[in-house]
Amino acid sequence: MKPRCAAVVVWVAVCASGCAPQRAPVEVVGAPIRDTASQGGNASRPARALDNYQDALAAILDTFEHALGLPRVNVQLVLFADRERFEEGLLASGYPLELARSASSFAAIGGAREVFVNAGIVNGFDRTRRVQLIAHELVHSLQYQFGNGTRGASEQWLREGFADWISFRATSQLGLAPFDAQREHLLTPLIDAPFGLAPTPLNTLVTFPQWVDAQRRSESPLYVQAFIAAELLIEMRGVPTVISYFEQFKTTNDFAAAFVSAFGLERREFDSMFARRWRETLARYRMRR
Repeated sequence: MKPRCAAVVVWVAVCASGCAPQRAPVEVVGAPIRDTASQGGNASRPARALDNYQDALAAILDTFEHALGLPRVNVQLVLFADRERFEEGLLASGYPLELARSASSFAAIGGAREVFVNAGIVNGFDRTRRVQLIAHELVHSLQYQFGNGTRGASEQWLREGFADWISFRATSQLGLAPFDAQREHLLTPLIDAPFGLAPTPLNTLVTFPQWVDAQRRSESPLYVQAFIAAELLIEMRGVPTVISYFEQFKTTNDFAAAFVSAFGLERREFDSMFARRWRETLARYRMRR
């Protein structure tokens, strides 16, 4: 099969001191989509190529499609030089002031057609962490696509946990780090968790503002618990069922009904299952102290 091309656009926020941020295109790249069927679905590329944002983006999109069976998403990276410009970009995209200020501490935020990246932070990441982050945010863009381009009312904890799970798979496929090693790195903080640490209730992590607020207030590591909860759902029902959950938001904003429709479980029933899995996982890691 001849390689096809998908436009990959990378933008950089540039601004003289004291002016409003201007977003100007830096480069438009035709990223080849290789036929990986004859390679057993291995979409890995030379590691050195992944140091470049454009090549990393193209490689992740290839991996999503060919190795993981996910649809392609038409998305561009928007790179901001520092936190101040990142916050300004969030404000310009419609974020309320307080939410933009809080969310500006994040390394990146994925949307329907753009992934906003605080390059002042992400440029300092090693290759594996940077690719993992971009993959995570591209999953958020896919979640918009599953809902016909709208975020809907899908629960933030499941958005985050699923994005981590898929990003670990993609990073593994690209030959940067095994899935289990990435999972271990994420869960390692549980070793030092206080005895009996309770997770933040999932029903308080439904919206993005709730998630951002909980980042400041919660004692529980939120990405850890979101991953554990999402992994439990994947084990029980599989990735296609999780995708079907996000697809529910094409026609509804009732997240509780969408959860029951996709997974065949009442939320209270799943919350009990998650609480049990949390306690078991926490106990295993604390035993390593």
